[in-house]
Amino acid sequence: MNNLLLAICCVLLTVSCREKTKVNIHDKNDAVVFDSQTITQCKDEATPSERKEAFDEFLNQFNKDFKFQKNRVLFPLRSTTLSNYETDVYDTVFIQSAKYQKQELTYPKSNLVEGEVILKSEPISGSQHQITMLVEDTGIRIEFIFLLKENRWYLCEIRNQST
Repeated sequence: MNNLLLAICCVLLTVSCREKTKVNIHDKNDAVVFDSQTITQCKDEATPSERKEAFDEFLNQFNKDFKFQKNRVLFPLRSTTLSNYETDVYDTVFIQSAKYQKQELTYPKSNLVEGEVILKSEPISGSQHQITMLVEDTGIRIEFIFLLKENRWYLCEIRNQST
């Protein structure tokens, strides 16, 4: 009986460290209370999944691995295309996972169009980042918007503002 009580205490102690909650273990005679603030074995350091992901490291992996890339897209992915330059009207479609195609946001890019590809990377805020792809002398301008969600970067929108 004592071994069983000790085993239950150890399991609950481990759970209370992870969840930072108060755990009560009841015996016939006494109530034993573990409070997360009194447990010294719990580390105050953030686990790797809790640390903010560096955008450059994320982008490097995003470009190398299609499976990783697809897992880091918020589906349905919003894709807007400038349909009328004079009236500033956009068409919006939502791309589902099955129709998603790999995006290559590296330099140099294969030259499908005449001109030099320019990639500009800039933070919009602490939780948003934008990569703009321009093709020199062609009017091509595509913006890729990334969102920091639960300390991980995700592609959330593509804006094609080509003229």
